[in-house]
Amino acid sequence: MTSLRTLFAAVFTAHIVSAYNFPYEGVQLKDSDIGDDANLAFGKLPPGTIPKCKNYPGYAGWPSSDKWDALDVALGGALIKGIPPAAACYDGEYKDAMTCANVRRRQTDALFVKEDPVVPFNQWQLDNPCPVPAASESLPISDCSLIYFPAYVVNATTVKDVQLAVNFARNNNIRLTIKNTGHDFVGRNTGGGALQVWVHPMKAFEYLPTFQVGNYKGQAARVGAALEQWEVFSYMGKAGITILTPGSPTVGAFGGYMQGGGFSYITSKYGLMADQVLGLEVVTADGRFVHADPTENADLFWAIRGGGPGNFGIVTSAIVKAYPSTTISRSDFTIQTGPVFGNSKTTVRVDDETFWKAVSVYFSHNLRVNDAKGIMWNFIFTEAPSRSQPRTFTLLNQITKPGVSVQEMKDLVAPLIKDLNDIGVPLDNPEPLFWETFADFGTLPGGPNGGTSNSRLVSRLFPRSNFEDPKSDTFLKSMAAIRSYVEEGGYNFHSVDFAPTYETAGYPGSDSAVSSHMRNAVMHMTGWDNRQYGADITDEQWKASYARLASYIQKLRDASPGSGAYMNEADVQEPNFQDSFYGSGYKRLLKIKKERDPWSLFYAVTGVGSEEWMVEGTRGLPTQQGRLCRVGA
Repeated sequence: MTSLRTLFAAVFTAHIVSAYNFPYEGVQLKDSDIGDDANLAFGKLPPGTIPKCKNYPGYAGWPSSDKWDALDVALGGALIKGIPPAAACYDGEYKDAMTCANVRRRQTDALFVKEDPVVPFNQWQLDNPCPVPAASESLPISDCSLIYFPAYVVNATTVKDVQLAVNFARNNNIRLTIKNTGHDFVGRNTGGGALQVWVHPMKAFEYLPTFQVGNYKGQAARVGAALEQWEVFSYMGKAGITILTPGSPTVGAFGGYMQGGGFSYITSKYGLMADQVLGLEVVTADGRFVHADPTENADLFWAIRGGGPGNFGIVTSAIVKAYPSTTISRSDFTIQTGPVFGNSKTTVRVDDETFWKAVSVYFSHNLRVNDAKGIMWNFIFTEAPSRSQPRTFTLLNQITKPGVSVQEMKDLVAPLIKDLNDIGVPLDNPEPLFWETFADFGTLPGGPNGGTSNSRLVSRLFPRSNFEDPKSDTFLKSMAAIRSYVEEGGYNFHSVDFAPTYETAGYPGSDSAVSSHMRNAVMHMTGWDNRQYGADITDEQWKASYARLASYIQKLRDASPGSGAYMNEADVQEPNFQDSFYGSGYKRLLKIKKERDPWSLFYAVTGVGSEEWMVEGTRGLPTQQGRLCRVGA
């Protein structure tokens, strides 16, 4: 594996658009490899009758062990049984004290989860099938619901591996899922009884000083689909360029993140990740390996860029825009109602009413900062009252902009500081932080880090019109909804405020499946429930906790009528997700989906066409552990 990954990282010198990007894509499935094995054959149209349900372990139609063994042989031993690491903590054939100790220590570590081929970031998505038992417990392996995990995983190190997995799953009517790091808040990358394609080894990079496709001519980079944020920063630093990246180190940059749109700290200037794509290499539902760009397979090219993860194919690599190196500056300050500990120059204390006035003043500058090509990143934290102090509130702010000096950042923030001073917030204009390059900005001294959660997420996109006039009803209703969410609901509020306009998207980004709601937005709000949805809560507690959270996010929806939500960070039970996530492009996406994938091979919860399917045995919960069946069939 080490030598193969080294090969992936090697520079591939053939600059031919119609070919492939990296050596691992040169290893492809041929008709001669298949022979007369119907399990591995490419898909042909028409698809024939689509069964009511996907095959599932324990049901008639599930492939025999001989078939799985034959697939493993064809894959050269790359088939992995879907056993989670936590199984090592249960009495039975998988029990292993050292492995269990490691799981106990690292089960909430994102670096641990992303390197496992089976488990997702959020265990609630599979109904908490195999929780790590207490050290004092001795539980049988039957208490770990192995059937709820993907049944098998293909450790895909070549395009051929992906093709074999696609063909086997389609020909045997098995649910197919796709995982890189597993960093998904909705559960699109996992499913009970699935054949999971683990594309995590597909990491490679090549800088292209000049590249041309369609109407684009400029710098670019070839990128493996599985590159994570921290790896992209490393490569761009070595090449002396700027490339868009996700905000978190363990997010894959060119898979589901890109396919859902993908925003960044520099989005207001450069656009979304979907806007950066110039070409794609994709395995489609028929098992074929194709290239897509503005002129070749243009329907796929349009749909994959913003049309949702796991809907139209498995991306193995891409070509993306690169820009000259840029400076980054950031202005940080904190306003709170509790005692100040630390730097009193950038953290100030105010009373409750001044705090909420400050929140309104802060967001009244949203449009100005975004139109200046900056972004606003913030949290509004709250802590419940205690015997020693009342409920407290904290506004944590970071305003970031590329291509500016320290003084230019101070000038950008100055009007906001003045308005805050005018309402009684004793804040000086903070001295901005400064980085010579975007790579320096994103490179963490200790390397990548992060954790996992088992809570429920909700979100909302707020349109530009809500911020055009701070005295308008729409702005005031937005501020009231935020205050209610935090003060009455007791939830922490987070928003990243960026402007991914059609103008910023440029060519070919402006002609893509990115939601019209996202194009019109200047605020992406997210919030987590205050409780973990673990195995220790009842279904009734789960539903009641979510219902309460949903009632407060509904106030935010009501304050932003006609808008939607960002599909990659959203409520899995988002009302009318077809419009909320996909906007005006949904009908076109559904048409492409049915043409490109008439077998419904690529199912993802909240994905295009997913309304035609349901997961059995979930007790009314939005989980993915059961058999996948057609609605009403």
